[in-house]
Amino acid sequence: MNPWRRSLTYRMVALILVGAGLVLLLVEGFSYSEQRHRVIGGAIEHGEMLTEALVRQIESSFGRAEAVVQQNALFLSEGKIERKETVDLIRRTLEAHPSLFGMAVALSKEEAAEGDFDILYGWQNGDAIAVDNRPSPEDDYRHDWFRLPAERQFPVWIEPYYDAQADTAMVTYSVPVVREGTTIAVVTCDLSLGGIQTLLDTLPLDESSFAVLLSERGTFISHPQDELEMVASVSSLADAQEDPESAETLRELGRRLLSGTPGWLRYRRPFTKEWAYIFYAGVPSTGWALGVVREEAEVLAPLVQLNRLSGMLGVAGLALLLAPAIAIAWSVVTPVRRLAEAAHRLAAGDFDAPLPPVRSDDEVGRLTRAFDRMRSELRQYIADLTATTAAKERIASELAIARAIQLGIVPKLFPPFPNRNDIDLYAVLAPAREVGGDLYDFGLLDDDHLYVAIGDVSGKGVPASLLMAVGKTLLKSTLFSLRDPALALGQVNAELSEDNDACMFITLFCAMIHLKTGDMIYSSAGHNPPLLARSSGTIEWLKPLPCPPVGICPDMTYHNYSERLFPGDLLLLYTDGVTEAMNPSDVLFGDERLLDFAQQHRQAGAADLVRMLCEAVHSHAAGAEQSDDITALAVRYLSGPNASAPGTSEAEQPAETSPASSLVLQNRIDELPRLATWLDELGASRALPSEATRDLHLALEEWLTNVISYAYSDEKEHAIRLRLWHMPGQLRIEIADDGEPFDPTARREPDTTLPLEHRPIGGLGIHFVRKTMDGFSYRREDGHNIVTLTKHLGASDQPAESS
Repeated sequence: MNPWRRSLTYRMVALILVGAGLVLLLVEGFSYSEQRHRVIGGAIEHGEMLTEALVRQIESSFGRAEAVVQQNALFLSEGKIERKETVDLIRRTLEAHPSLFGMAVALSKEEAAEGDFDILYGWQNGDAIAVDNRPSPEDDYRHDWFRLPAERQFPVWIEPYYDAQADTAMVTYSVPVVREGTTIAVVTCDLSLGGIQTLLDTLPLDESSFAVLLSERGTFISHPQDELEMVASVSSLADAQEDPESAETLRELGRRLLSGTPGWLRYRRPFTKEWAYIFYAGVPSTGWALGVVREEAEVLAPLVQLNRLSGMLGVAGLALLLAPAIAIAWSVVTPVRRLAEAAHRLAAGDFDAPLPPVRSDDEVGRLTRAFDRMRSELRQYIADLTATTAAKERIASELAIARAIQLGIVPKLFPPFPNRNDIDLYAVLAPAREVGGDLYDFGLLDDDHLYVAIGDVSGKGVPASLLMAVGKTLLKSTLFSLRDPALALGQVNAELSEDNDACMFITLFCAMIHLKTGDMIYSSAGHNPPLLARSSGTIEWLKPLPCPPVGICPDMTYHNYSERLFPGDLLLLYTDGVTEAMNPSDVLFGDERLLDFAQQHRQAGAADLVRMLCEAVHSHAAGAEQSDDITALAVRYLSGPNASAPGTSEAEQPAETSPASSLVLQNRIDELPRLATWLDELGASRALPSEATRDLHLALEEWLTNVISYAYSDEKEHAIRLRLWHMPGQLRIEIADDGEPFDPTARREPDTTLPLEHRPIGGLGIHFVRKTMDGFSYRREDGHNIVTLTKHLGASDQPAESS
């Protein structure tokens, strides 16, 4: 066996070390979280300050160049621009400002036509200054450095470019010379970006950190990958990514940097997938954007190293804690182990086993003295228990015999009347204890009368079972003699009310059914109202019967009620153990759940219905203890006279379980001959009267012609289903179509007394069907129009077997 499960010493040591370890982890975790927050906060602050300082440096160098060019443009605007003075101006400017790579003065085409030059350009040529005419002034006039400031009359920084002759990245600043609202010239200066690139490349950053500089159009001016400079842009780099997430990250970075608003962003780098921070700001004068990237791992590297060292020191501390933990555990567990050995011998029945000596008044000493007292009390308890067990075994045996006797009182042989096919009956009784107070009973009073009864005695256990046996016997004998449920209940009440010092009572329901007519007489003494499931599909509670239970008042009068049962009708009797069964959440099974159950399973046989009801109650209880007896009795009436159920339409008349025949037609007129053949075969096989067959031909052809002609608004094929039942003295046909909803019974009867020319169009076909058939009803169900036609047959026309 695992020593950790057997030894308290191991568990105490483990708990001490685990507790100390958890405290250490919590401290380490909190410390790391706080330090991480501060480190990242410091890195963000440093990154923002560094980005701002770099932008100021770039702005400073560009600002000096802007001032020089704008001063030259102002000078040229004050007089006539001539070649000699312009060359001297270019030379003086480049000599005074070595940071400028070159300078140009370009006259407008109108000024050039009247002057002595077009475009002069000067540049740093080693230690000397060279000035010369531009070789292709027409090309220069179309270039952005001249066109944009000339048209806008506003200074412009041109998009950076790579100068192959100078072998460096360059940027041009152009200022228009405006006189009387007309641009007469453009003055420029060229700056090498090598200094800015060198500045960004030599920043004091971590190994994986770097800076990028973007032009106003998003082109890389400076990037750690030299091959991207002056060639690629953020958009082109994003478009080249195969990973959509990486592409979207690059586009988001481009949008943020080129927005001109300073800020920072934590993101996952597209290529390494590592978390990083980018700090960005715009360069106001040029519209460029500067970004500084720092990987999160580099920022947190010192903190990780510190926490690794702290963790190693914590593990060493736990190792040092092991020795005192073992010593503490050993000092506590040793006396407990000795006491456990003595207790083990006591558990084996050795009441004379010696206990360890008590040397102190601590918890172990008090536990030893408690064991000594327990040993003495246990010896006495076992002696008492032996006597009590013998007595309980006698009682349990007697209760088992009482249970068998009680269950033997109620009929439990099913089917109860195997030679009869006019009733289907089944019942079950499940006591909550060894014996209970529920009862059910049934029997044939004669060949034509069946009685059923169900009851519930107040209380449980042996007293309830005794009263149950008395009440059941009295009710059965009284019913056999009186043949009247109400009188029988009154007689039973009078007998039980005498000398009823225990004030116990019984709720009872009893009914007497005439098996030939289906007439049922019933009475109730405070019992739950039964459910009556009609074969037509409706379910109803039998009317409430507000009468008290039997056994309370000796002079009570009970009343009879009557109901007509039809073939297929089901009567369900039950006790409150069904509806009041509770689950662990104290939710009752309830009347609504019972009604839903009966609706779903109304076609089931009596035995299946009762068994499924018991399963549903137990499933609802979900393991909760059964608090009351559960009793149910179901009886289905299977035969009787050919009569309609009260309140039902002809479409809801009792029918055979399945139709005698069925037919499916398509919504085409050429399908009607199939209908005629089907009806002729039915008439011959079931020996139907020729008049009935003829009327069916006429009515069905008229109705189906209307359905085919008017029920459908599309050109698709639809199925029309016909089903026929042949019952004693009656034919029933059901026609179902999925056409537009149409209730023919809602149409007003046509006035056939009017002359033909004054009658409104329509309605005669429905009138003809009504007159031909004995019953005509309509319902809309599951998206179908369902019309039911009924035709009465002669009294001698019984259903015949199909040939």
